[in-house]
Amino acid sequence: MSQKDMVDPILGFRFKKFFTSKNEQQKALLKNKHVWHMGKAVVGTQNAAVAHSLHTPFLDLKKSVKVATVHDFAVHLPQFEKYEFANDYFKKKRFKLFQEFNQKADAIIAVSQATKNDFLSFFDFPEANVHVVPLAPTFKTNFLNNDQVKNQLNRLGLETKGYFISVGGLSLRKNSFNLVKAYSQSKSKKDYKLVITGKIEEAHSQEVFEFIAKQKLESQILITNYIPNETLEALYHNAKAFLFPTFYEGFGIPILEAMAAKLPVLTSITGAAPQTAGGHAILVDPFDPESIAQGIDGLENVNSSDLEQAKQFAERFSWQRTASETVKIYEKYM
Repeated sequence: MSQKDMVDPILGFRFKKFFTSKNEQQKALLKNKHVWHMGKAVVGTQNAAVAHSLHTPFLDLKKSVKVATVHDFAVHLPQFEKYEFANDYFKKKRFKLFQEFNQKADAIIAVSQATKNDFLSFFDFPEANVHVVPLAPTFKTNFLNNDQVKNQLNRLGLETKGYFISVGGLSLRKNSFNLVKAYSQSKSKKDYKLVITGKIEEAHSQEVFEFIAKQKLESQILITNYIPNETLEALYHNAKAFLFPTFYEGFGIPILEAMAAKLPVLTSITGAAPQTAGGHAILVDPFDPESIAQGIDGLENVNSSDLEQAKQFAERFSWQRTASETVKIYEKYM
C-alpha cells in the first residue's frame, strides 16, 4: 500500500466561519471531505488518527496524534523588533498559538533547520520531536513560445536578459527599500533594469517611490504590483538574475523557483535562505545596501555550469517529497 493510499485527509474549518460568505477558493475546498471545529469540539463525523495544524488554530482533537507545522518566527525575533514586521495584536495572537503547540503537540514540523532552531530557542520542547520537512516550489515555470515572451516583455518595456527580477513586492519584510538603494549603488544599473513584482505595502511604498524619484531612476525601476502567471513566467525565464535580499525567511520558496528557472540568485545570509539556496546563491547582508550592491555586481560571475547545478539542486524539492516525509512523521507517533 502506498503512502497516498494510507492517508484519507479530512479538512478542518473553524466553526465561526460556517456562517460567513465564502470566496471561490474556499468554496472549492469545501467540496472535499471536511468537518467544522471549535476548540476540542467537532461538528460532523471525526475519526482522525492525526490532527495536523498547519500554522492555524490548534486542532486539539481527542484520541488523535497532534502535529503542528511552524513556518517562521520572524515577527518574534529580537533582532527584528525595531522593524515592526507586524502589529502587537498579531504578534501576541501568533505567539499564543505557538505556546499551545508547545504545550499540546506530540510533534512539531519545522519547514527548515532555521525555523527548528528558532522554535527551540523559545520553547523547552523535546528536540527529537521537532522534525524538519522542507517545502517545495509552488509557482510552476513553463516555457512560453517566443511570440508570447516577446509580447509580454514589449508590453513592459523590457528586453531579454536586460533586467533583474525580484518577487517580494514593496515590503518591509522583503527588504525592498535596501534592494532599491543597493541597485542605485551598483555598477550593473547601467546595463540592467530592476523589476519588482508582488504586493505593494502602502506603509512601506512611499519612501521607496520618493527615493526612486530623488535618484531619477523612474526609467530603470519597474514596480508592477501583482501580475498574471503568464507574465511572471515570461519575466522569470528572460531575467538576467533573481534578487531576494529578504530580511528573514522561514524557508524561501522563491529561491528554489528562481534556481529551477536557471537564474543566478542573490539572497540573504539570515534565516533559512542560505539553507534553501544550498550553496548555489550569492549571499549578502540584508541590512547593508553596499553588501547587496556588491552581490548584484557579482552575479556577472555566475556561469552556465553553476546554473545547471543550482537547477538540479532545486529539483530535489517537490511536494511529493514533502508529503512523503510528513506521512513518515505521522507513522512514527501513531
